[in-house]
This record gives sequence, structure tokens and C-alpha cells, in this order.
Amino acid sequence: MMVLSIIAASACGSPQEDQAAAPSQTGPPPAATPAPAGATDVNRLVIQAEDIPLPGFSQHGSQPIDESGVKGVAVVFGDEAGSRQLGETIVLLPDADAARRAMQGAVSSTQDQRSGVTTSAVPIGDSGVLITGYELGGTASTMLLFSQGVASVAMDFRSAATDPVPVDVVTAVGARQADLLRRGLG
Repeated sequence: MMVLSIIAASACGSPQEDQAAAPSQTGPPPAATPAPAGATDVNRLVIQAEDIPLPGFSQHGSQPIDESGVKGVAVVFGDEAGSRQLGETIVLLPDADAARRAMQGAVSSTQDQRSGVTTSAVPIGDSGVLITGYELGGTASTMLLFSQGVASVAMDFRSAATDPVPVDVVTAVGARQADLLRRGLG
């Protein structure tokens, strides 16, 4: 439960009732033995602004997560006008099963908090889940939750409700992040 609160509290800096928890996965763990979470610099595993195929994106902030043995990072990217944001949280857990469970808990929590959303499986990481169709106060949110090895990832794309971030952009950015994690964690 602590991992879910870390992920929920870190996603895009949005209000508590609008936040989702971290991802988990189903599927087999990776064949390679991942590096221990405590020995990994999570910051070097985060996508860069140029990995986001939207105009004018830059990193607006980064905050390390180091709570009760859980290490990770929360990062916010945004465009120059402030009309689109990506809040990303990555936490490293003891093993791939723990990362999958955290992601599954995040999916469940997000569905409970956001009525009327559409949830679909996507081929990102070890079993990604895309959550679309959520709007609040004129803002659209598309969430991508996945695990990759020992990493549990929540990506929350925000924009005006009239101009949601395209799903193909969300999945392309998620695939890039999953690849960085797969290569960086072994």
C-alpha cells in the first residue's frame, strides 16, 4: 500500500482525488537478473524531453523518492505554454512480481477514482495498461501504467479536454521509457 501512495502522490502534482497509483504487471518476469534497486541511479533511466514527440517539451522538475526502502523518481515535463504536461513516477521494487502487483494496484485504484474511464491492455513493458476518457475541470488525463522488471511506472499525460494527447504519442513515449528501463536494469 505504501508504494501505491508514493505513486499516487507523485503523479503530475494533481489533486489527491485525481491521482492514480503505480503500475504493476502480469506476465513472466524478465529472464535477466535485474540490478538491485538500491544500487541503481533511477534518474539515468528516465526519458528525456526529446523522447516526447510533442512540440516544446522540457523537463520542469524532478524529485527523488526514497521512502522506507523504496527508491525512485517523480518527474514533470511540459510544453512552453503550459497546456500539456507529463507527470511520470518510477519506483524500483525488490522484484518483478512486486512491481507487477504495484502496477495492478495502481490500475485498480485509478479505476475506482476515475469513473467512466476506458481501460485497455497495451504492449508496453511487461503488461501495460492504458486508461483513457478521464476529464476534470476542463483537463483531460490519459494514464499509462506498466512495469518493466523491478520498475513500476505511472505516466499521466494532461492537456485541455478539447485537445487530449494522442494515444499513439502516449504509447510511443511509454515504449521508449520501457526500453530504457529494460536496458538499464538488465
